[in-house]
Amino acid sequence: MEEQKQIKDYIVDYLLDGEDEKRLDPVLVEWLAEDESHRKEFFLYKKIWEESYRYTEAETFDPDLAWEKVDKINRQKVYLRKYWKNMLYTASGVAASLLVVLALSFMGTFRKGSEVLVSMSADYGNRSEIVLPDGSLVKLNAGSEVVYSYDPKRKTREVDFQGEGFFDVSKSKEPFVIKVAGGLNVRVWGTSFNLQAYADDPVIQASLVEGCIELEKGNEKLRMKPGEIAVFDKETNKIKPVEGVLSHSYGWLDNKLYMEDMSLSVVCKYLERWYDVEITLQPGLGEKIRYNGVIQEETVTDVMNALSRLSDISYHVKGKHISITSK
Repeated sequence: MEEQKQIKDYIVDYLLDGEDEKRLDPVLVEWLAEDESHRKEFFLYKKIWEESYRYTEAETFDPDLAWEKVDKINRQKVYLRKYWKNMLYTASGVAASLLVVLALSFMGTFRKGSEVLVSMSADYGNRSEIVLPDGSLVKLNAGSEVVYSYDPKRKTREVDFQGEGFFDVSKSKEPFVIKVAGGLNVRVWGTSFNLQAYADDPVIQASLVEGCIELEKGNEKLRMKPGEIAVFDKETNKIKPVEGVLSHSYGWLDNKLYMEDMSLSVVCKYLERWYDVEITLQPGLGEKIRYNGVIQEETVTDVMNALSRLSDISYHVKGKHISITSK
């Protein structure tokens, strides 16, 4: 496993080098000489990398032409989503432009006719990102999924979304609307923002970095300004602004969890998603213990060690299951 990761890193380094700097590392040369399958894998990576530029070259981007090319390519593909998703996770460290072509050429589900769909997901314990054909960038937190549709006839961009993601939406005259659980719509105008909308959370939270977004549910509407945070309560169907530190809401991009009077039960929900584990709490303990501060650890064990130092808890790890009790 470790050797594979190292080889993938050598391949990525080669692809990232400019044309004037491209050269094969001796380790990569030796690996290529070992087996024909290695050479086939290497050339597959090169092909994916080269294809990605037809979608990511912003200066020459033509949305209608891009969708025509994407549709033509993907009519020849037959539901290889799981295979390429696994390949993506194996190739750790692959640049965003590589993710683009995996998403567009291999991972998307495309329908015949005028409407085209592109999808990307991040399982628990993983994160991913996708550059959409319109140039928008979406970074997905663990346990998230985005399905992007574009109708070239109606000139509309729509996204079905669940989980948590940081959106950097490219400016366009064409509407960009995100639909999330609970019937909430988020209308976007060339904007950067974080959206937390897990299906099992009681609220949906939007944090606007720049630009303009509008939250809408029926007659409830709220247009946000940069620096503002707002939540939608699924039970009451109410939208309201809330106080908070903007950067803390998307601290996950730097692997940070900001805890502001956060209960142990809520902390555990984050950990289950981020590290793909199952946590069992001693009855009554989840709401009794609360935390303030920030944690940034590499493994779930490191996080549990930090929490146990901050509070009177003990934990036991067995595989992917963690049980927490009071000391």
